[in-house]
Amino acid sequence: MNLRTFIRSYCFKSRLATNALVRLHRALSFMAGYLARLGFDSERWPVPREEAAADRQANALCPELAATVFSHAREGAMLVDPFGRVIGVNEAFTRLTGYGQEEVNGRDLNSHRMVRRLAAFYAPMKNALDFHGHWSGEIQSSHKDGREMTLRISISAVHDRHGNVRHYVALLSDMTQMKQRLQLLERDARYDALTQLPNRLLLAERMRQALGKARLLQQKVAIAFIDLDGFKALNDSYGHDWGDRVLQIVAARINATLRESDTLARLGGDEFIAGLVGLQEVEDSEPLLRRMLQAANAPLLIGAQTVEISASIGVAFFPEHGQEIDALISKADQAMYLSKKAGGNRLAFCPTRFISFNNET
Repeated sequence: MNLRTFIRSYCFKSRLATNALVRLHRALSFMAGYLARLGFDSERWPVPREEAAADRQANALCPELAATVFSHAREGAMLVDPFGRVIGVNEAFTRLTGYGQEEVNGRDLNSHRMVRRLAAFYAPMKNALDFHGHWSGEIQSSHKDGREMTLRISISAVHDRHGNVRHYVALLSDMTQMKQRLQLLERDARYDALTQLPNRLLLAERMRQALGKARLLQQKVAIAFIDLDGFKALNDSYGHDWGDRVLQIVAARINATLRESDTLARLGGDEFIAGLVGLQEVEDSEPLLRRMLQAANAPLLIGAQTVEISASIGVAFFPEHGQEIDALISKADQAMYLSKKAGGNRLAFCPTRFISFNNET
């Protein structure tokens, strides 16, 4: 790919506003013509007569225009020789990375702190440049002040008229904020905003993996459906702010009783699901479930007010009561309603067997 082709391709892929893109494309095209006359572009030799005449007419403006474009481009730009030494950078590069001309010019790019982690991409990058003349990708880098950054780098080889690489042109853009926004969106899609617990989507993902592992190891998985007793009355009496605080405290308390491999998720309202994994026998779940029941039963102090609350918990087991997570949740939900019907503040196993908070069966 010659420099003109690269510029057209890059501008086409750029997300700049249309007017800015057109201006940048025209300016960079002038720069490409100027660099070609210096031997940078193998595909422009020999130059057609009519094009050569136009080029000569613009020749006086090209050096100044090329320097202006390079200096004022919005993206960081860097010129590198065939041996990986930096020849020059623009002002946008300095704003982006914190490093000025004097700190990078003449330096071996691969050894520079800013792109040291580029070494992991070196082999595929070199292959792409050798065979296609272009490479692009994202790397983790660091600003001069130590801040972590995600950079999008696009590198193109510039050849002389004999096909030999004269220079590489690298364009850099900061993707850090966009990556952070994407991470927040991904988190919001999988976590409950109020309690910061996994939501039903993430629970399903984790439990599908857990059930697959349990099948291979011939283990059991307990799915516990948790519903707080009397929460609606409390919410109506004290208000939604109090209700939200109760949910946060109870969720944190129950979550603290679980093992690292287990998952507590909020379905919505005052309903939660706990997935207890790696069980050899059904009975192995009972100590964990009792701790969950006790955590939900403990009095809450909100401001100067003590709040009493408890939970009804229904439990279903893989593989006895279902092979898939939705079927297990449905069975656990049925057991939970039987727990409420029996007075609440107790465990109900499927098939029905009750354990109250006072350990009555």
